[in-house]
Amino acid sequence: MARRNQHSKEELRAMAIEALADLVEREGVDNFSVRQIAGKLGYTPGMLYHLFVNLDDLILHLNAQTLDALNARIDRAAGHGDPMAVLKAMAFEYLRLAREHTALWQLVFSHRMANQAPVPDWYVDRTRHMFEQVEVQLKDWVPAADQRQRQVMARTLWGSVHGICLLHVENKLNVAGDVAPEAMLESLLDHYLSSCAREGEK
Repeated sequence: MARRNQHSKEELRAMAIEALADLVEREGVDNFSVRQIAGKLGYTPGMLYHLFVNLDDLILHLNAQTLDALNARIDRAAGHGDPMAVLKAMAFEYLRLAREHTALWQLVFSHRMANQAPVPDWYVDRTRHMFEQVEVQLKDWVPAADQRQRQVMARTLWGSVHGICLLHVENKLNVAGDVAPEAMLESLLDHYLSSCAREGEK
């Protein structure tokens, strides 16, 4: 392993994030430590604190990468036609990422800041982007809805889609019988969006 003076600070930060990602994907969201991360890089744990404020900061940077990957998929899905088709495509991309990178996806939602520290704006912007893309489609689907109503709709959809995906990746859907998560997502979107449209026409 090359020593620290052979890498820039940004290179070392990227290496640390990659090392954490590898640990999370291999060991799960609760089985990593600063010592393990530093060990994968060939450095002492103290080195990481020259790169990140603390472990929370490192985790946030990894989670930001996962959110960037999710947002890229959601942005691509935005070109799939009418709002119903687009929102279904977004939901399927959400499921696909959860399947392909389950532990990284779970870490985004399981991580809690120590001592209830605030989440930095650069991270909040990434989560906001996901909801804004959904709200854009809802504006076209339910023109009569105001901004607050669209925000509630978007978060209701996310909570429902996330729940189906979480049950799927944790192998808990089998208790309800042999139903594919894709079919559940399709049913959810069909019924919820149709209901929203009817309410908007009143």
